[in-house]
Amino acid sequence: MLIQLGEYCLDTDGMSLQFDKQVVTLEPQVFAVLMYLIEHHERYISMDELHENLWQGRCVSDAAVRRIISKLRIILNDDYKDPKYLQSLSKRGYKLICPVSKLSPLVEIGSKENSENNNVSKKKVLLYLIFITTMIFSLVYLWNKNGEYKTSITTQVIDSIISEKRVLAVSNDGRYLAFTSKARRGNNFQIYIKDQQTQAIKVLVDNAILPTSLAFSGDGNYLFFSDYVGEASSLKRVDLTSKEYEIDVLVTHFYFIADVFISIKDSAIYFSGSKNPDSAMIIYKFNTNNGLLEEVTSVAQKGAYDSRADISPNSGKLVVLRVYLDSKRNSIRVLDLKTGSVLFQYDQNEVIYEVQWLDDDHIVLLDDKKLTKINVKKKRLDEIINTGKSITSLDVVSPNMLFAIRDTYRTNTITEKKLPLSNFKNIELIQDEQAGQRRIVDYQPLGDKVWMIEKLKGVSDLAFYKKQKPKEKVVFLSTEKSLELIAPSLSGQYVLLKLHGRITVLNTLNNNLTYISKVDEMIGDVAFSEDEKSILYTRKSNGEWLVFEYSIKEEAQSILFEGYRFVRQFKGDYILGDNTGKLSRFDVDLKAITPLQISVSKEKFANWAVVNGKIFWSSHNLINTTFNEIDMDDVDGSSLSSKTFDFTAIRPNFYVDKINNTIVVVSLGNVNSEIITIEIQ
Repeated sequence: MLIQLGEYCLDTDGMSLQFDKQVVTLEPQVFAVLMYLIEHHERYISMDELHENLWQGRCVSDAAVRRIISKLRIILNDDYKDPKYLQSLSKRGYKLICPVSKLSPLVEIGSKENSENNNVSKKKVLLYLIFITTMIFSLVYLWNKNGEYKTSITTQVIDSIISEKRVLAVSNDGRYLAFTSKARRGNNFQIYIKDQQTQAIKVLVDNAILPTSLAFSGDGNYLFFSDYVGEASSLKRVDLTSKEYEIDVLVTHFYFIADVFISIKDSAIYFSGSKNPDSAMIIYKFNTNNGLLEEVTSVAQKGAYDSRADISPNSGKLVVLRVYLDSKRNSIRVLDLKTGSVLFQYDQNEVIYEVQWLDDDHIVLLDDKKLTKINVKKKRLDEIINTGKSITSLDVVSPNMLFAIRDTYRTNTITEKKLPLSNFKNIELIQDEQAGQRRIVDYQPLGDKVWMIEKLKGVSDLAFYKKQKPKEKVVFLSTEKSLELIAPSLSGQYVLLKLHGRITVLNTLNNNLTYISKVDEMIGDVAFSEDEKSILYTRKSNGEWLVFEYSIKEEAQSILFEGYRFVRQFKGDYILGDNTGKLSRFDVDLKAITPLQISVSKEKFANWAVVNGKIFWSSHNLINTTFNEIDMDDVDGSSLSSKTFDFTAIRPNFYVDKINNTIVVVSLGNVNSEIITIEIQ
């Protein structure tokens, strides 16, 4: 019998697990424990139950059972701190949390001696398949005929000011529309309100720093919003009944507040936030009557954040978007607010922007590719519209009407800047217009050569050309899968890529691709070694970061260090960074490690590099981007220099041209955004 276990296939006859063409034969005890967990995957299995049912009176220690569980986790490449397959809870035991299904063939082929019976059986199977196929098409036809799942979309642009818009909210009666706006770079955000009946637009707030969410009260008398000031976020309230639009601060001293939403029945205010940089982001409930703050969700795994959420119209259910940063996984969970039980769960790897209730049984999900309607009761997903990355925010007016923000046009500038930081001036500018045409996703010059990834209509091309001959462009790879350019080698023979979530090396001489990592592995850092004969990368395994070296020629890997998330090479030594970003230098000859006065950023989009005896790294706080530089041998930080830019102008990610001693950054152009209605029929 075959059993589908998440991404693995278990062959019970051969006692083996198969994944990605790799087969692992299980030890008898490991197989027995796994089968018992599969048979009872709907609940937790205690240590005592495993003893009673699998060892039946034989003297086996708890430590021996834990070793078997540990072996199972290693085989499944599962992290006990952020499990995808096997979850453990204190005093409750172990439980399989991955999807489990049996794969049974339609017909068991009989004895070879009776070929005539086999032919009869095959005919029966063929007739059976024809019947099933006909029934499926008939059901699909009836569903579409009844109109339950048939969707037609109409969109209409709503008049508003010309600017870059981030978030919006609509009052319960649909009359008032609020949205954030930024007319010019460097200025604060404004919060506007529009009366849909009179078409009048007014400024409510003109000095918001970083408003991340808006929400109307149930009666429409107040508008709530979150704002980021200094190093803290606050929850604020605008009184719409007063002529001066008075602002009250309800909650303060949070590190960050990401989402604000309202319960219509009890008028409670909910928001997702984290109290300090090291705490998880969870959902809170704030009572405006007594000022009490209550935790609604909790996060046990490090690196998990409840970033978005919404209350159902009947106030009985909570839908939560949980993001796992290490595994880049997004999980939608529907919780019963009274019992706390999980009613529905859906996972995906694409970035999710929004999740909201349409009605008490349906939610709408916006990711970076599409808008999806999910029937929570029937566990059915239906794509509403393919959005690309143009729609960035939405709010629900009714089950058939959405308001959304759609970006219409942006012109970015790819800039080469001279190093060191004291000579940080522009060398070359390239305009990248993003208006539905071919756009540059990655751009890395190296000497007189340029490597780049261009994207058009969902297809990414890895291209190469010489600066003097840009028209003589050579395309090495075209794919509809996600593609990122990590670094080309100095010789140009190898290009380090991230293809469909996997670290990959392209040999440009024969166009061969070699995969180094798997899809579900947590990769922290990747770089060529100094001699470019191998790849250095870090991977999280069983809760610990490991540094690997992959030999390109031998196609073999080995573990170099344990406990480090960042790695680079410098003059034969290794620069290592722990999980906090704190760097140290490992002397290969002395086998000694020396701490450095540097901590690189763990934030997304940040980068770091070793260039001409200096460490160059970037950081950001969503408002400012900072580039930092320090001498490798600096012991007191006296050589540290920094330059700060507007985060909306220059993002912290950068590429290094070690031949020309330059870095490449992207300057974001002004965005024009429009507000549209999406009508679902």
